[in-house]
Amino acid sequence: MVDISAVFNRVKGAYGRLAKTLHPILTLPPLRVTFEVTYRCNLSCPFCFQEFAREQSPEFKKNFELSNDEILAAVDELPRHTLITFNGGEVFVRKDFPDLLQTIKARGRRCNIVTNGTMLFADKARLLVDQSSVLSAGVSIDGIGETHNLIRRLPGAFERTVANLRGLTAYRRQQGKRFPVVDVKTVITSQNLEELPEIYQLAREIGADYLTLSCLRTSELLFALPCRASMADGAWNQVPAPLTEPMDLELLRTQLETLHRLAAAGKPALRFYPDYPEISGILKYYANEGELEDYELCRAPWTNIRVAPNGDVYPCLAYRMGNVRETRLMEIWKGAALDQFRAGLERELLPACMGCCFLTAKPGVTYQAGTGCARAALVESHG
Repeated sequence: MVDISAVFNRVKGAYGRLAKTLHPILTLPPLRVTFEVTYRCNLSCPFCFQEFAREQSPEFKKNFELSNDEILAAVDELPRHTLITFNGGEVFVRKDFPDLLQTIKARGRRCNIVTNGTMLFADKARLLVDQSSVLSAGVSIDGIGETHNLIRRLPGAFERTVANLRGLTAYRRQQGKRFPVVDVKTVITSQNLEELPEIYQLAREIGADYLTLSCLRTSELLFALPCRASMADGAWNQVPAPLTEPMDLELLRTQLETLHRLAAAGKPALRFYPDYPEISGILKYYANEGELEDYELCRAPWTNIRVAPNGDVYPCLAYRMGNVRETRLMEIWKGAALDQFRAGLERELLPACMGCCFLTAKPGVTYQAGTGCARAALVESHG
């Protein structure tokens, strides 16, 4: 069976190289556009980058969210090869979200969604399998049982999410469908470190196609709304603070080795954000020894863009490039503000990029315990 994630990554790599080479003579359209349809959520995860925006910024309240018609107007500007992703917040908090998915299908497009799974009931399973064109459903599981509930700050969240996922994969199998593929998403924390192999085994039992593990990040700029007005603030030149959560690195090594052994035996396929080809890169990052030199040059601003619930458009670092209520999305994509942002990443990564899920680690990154905190030194040197 074809690994659609691996295929997309190869396409993304080739497209990114071409787009970066041709720019600014020719600006290729984005390969992927993420619409954050809401920041409202029924959970309250401590590492969520939207927590501040949701609680402190009035422009992300319900009455400021883009309507389905406004989202669809932006989608209609994009070529058919552009992959659309919808996430939140929790996407199903929006009562009109199913209508959006059905309209996307009616217009001959495909999309991905990301959800916490607590609202993924039987009607939503039918929606995803039969009534929409969703390629991938990413669902978060950050621990087993009470660990997940404590992280997600909702009693019973684990039980609801797992039951809903079982229902989705069972209905997909019953209908003889392959899509949507199910991507279980887990953030590696000290709270769930001992449970990572159990999470993998649970994902296998459920019938998930992927387990995607993400690293914690501390950057105040990575996908962290509200958007800043201008790069003149210099925040992009500030190294994110070191990770302060204690992490048993030897146990982390053991758990990652176990996960790779499990994945070698079949589904779900194992993925990491950032993309680490070797365990040593993850260990180095969690030891606060990560360096920008560990990663390949970035092509994300030439291939990806995000639209916040209020219509603000930003690349990855949260600088406002425009707003789709004021300017057409493709005009923003080809505009001076985004070109300026791309120029800063043409030949190097920016200090604030550390921890970004778009990064790809170079092969051969090594980690040796006890060499000191490189991140702390970088923070100090960048003031």
